[in-house]
Amino acid sequence: MRNLKIRNLGPIGEADIQFGDLTILIGPQASGKTIALETMKLALDYKSIIDVLNKNNYRTGKVENILNLYYGAGMSTMWQDDTTIEVDNTPFTKAFLDPSVDKVGAIETVFYIPAQRVTSIIDKAGLSFRLYNDKDTPFVNRIFGDTIQRFIQNGIGQQTVLFPMKTRLKGLVRQRFDNSIYHGARVELDEESQDYRLILKVGESKLPTMVWSSGQREFTPLLLGVYCLTGPPQNVLRSRYYKYVVIEEPEMGLHPSAIQDVLLQILELMQGEKGSKGPKHGYKVIISTHSPLFLDFAWAFNKIKGIHDEQVKYRALHRLMGTEGNQPIANMLEGVLDKDVRTYYIGKRDQQGLSYTKDITSLDVWSDDPIIGEWGGMTSFATRATDVLSSNVLNYD
Repeated sequence: MRNLKIRNLGPIGEADIQFGDLTILIGPQASGKTIALETMKLALDYKSIIDVLNKNNYRTGKVENILNLYYGAGMSTMWQDDTTIEVDNTPFTKAFLDPSVDKVGAIETVFYIPAQRVTSIIDKAGLSFRLYNDKDTPFVNRIFGDTIQRFIQNGIGQQTVLFPMKTRLKGLVRQRFDNSIYHGARVELDEESQDYRLILKVGESKLPTMVWSSGQREFTPLLLGVYCLTGPPQNVLRSRYYKYVVIEEPEMGLHPSAIQDVLLQILELMQGEKGSKGPKHGYKVIISTHSPLFLDFAWAFNKIKGIHDEQVKYRALHRLMGTEGNQPIANMLEGVLDKDVRTYYIGKRDQQGLSYTKDITSLDVWSDDPIIGEWGGMTSFATRATDVLSSNVLNYD
């Protein structure tokens, strides 16, 4: 998949996204970012989605039922008579969801880590698909929790320590997550519990998820999602079939230093594994975010790509990521500057209008277009603060 086009679907009036190896989607709340990403997965994985619904005994005889089960209760009304969806210029219509359509070869290709991922670990590590609220919980939330549960139950053997886990992260990345998020604590399965509950082991203390820091609660399911995509291959998840990874708001609850560490892990997902373990291919990663740090990275990455001297530009990349002198990370990042990093804004044309997308990959601060120049509103306050200080405070002094 290279291109997704959506017209008149829920809050989205017109979206046209050309995907890179890393695609960053920004925009205000309720502008349609999640709807666009969920629709991308539906168009690519509809066979697998219907197969899962059927195996869990849901009523898929009507297209409206499938749409409500997928997007959430009552959401089927988003899809109007004038709604159009295209993937690489090929229309995706309701006819693809018809129960008579052959569902042979139902392979999941999009691994989706939703914004509401914390719900998958509050009670225990993951939750079976059927146990989520049938009417309200979107498919991507349920399949993520179900996948995490299958990974914990069948993919790690008798291990009870989930962090640190040596087989799933590069040494430097693991160390940086420890320093910025867990601070020496260990994420474990509670051996006294019969249902895979998570605890944070701090010294001799065992802390339930509800007393963890917000960053630890938000990050841990993201970490478990990364585990499903990295390390030794396993039949329980068939990660070799995944081609795309969607991560909604990876920054939730995290300090900027921890967000930088998440960025380093995202680069590894893009690169894939070069050794004998894990999936050989890299994934195309799509993230939605409200953090300007990801745009800082995208701007710097694309500027560094323009440096002609290979050694100089990779030194610059290592300085940017704080990975100077680490040979395993240097090996992992080899060739990453050939990747395509793109940024899109999605927002409303006016207060009453529908949302549209704009390619702001240039992130040109001198652009006359404020959506590009102010990075989709990410830098507008800083710009205004500078203007106020320069025109008032400095003149007053």
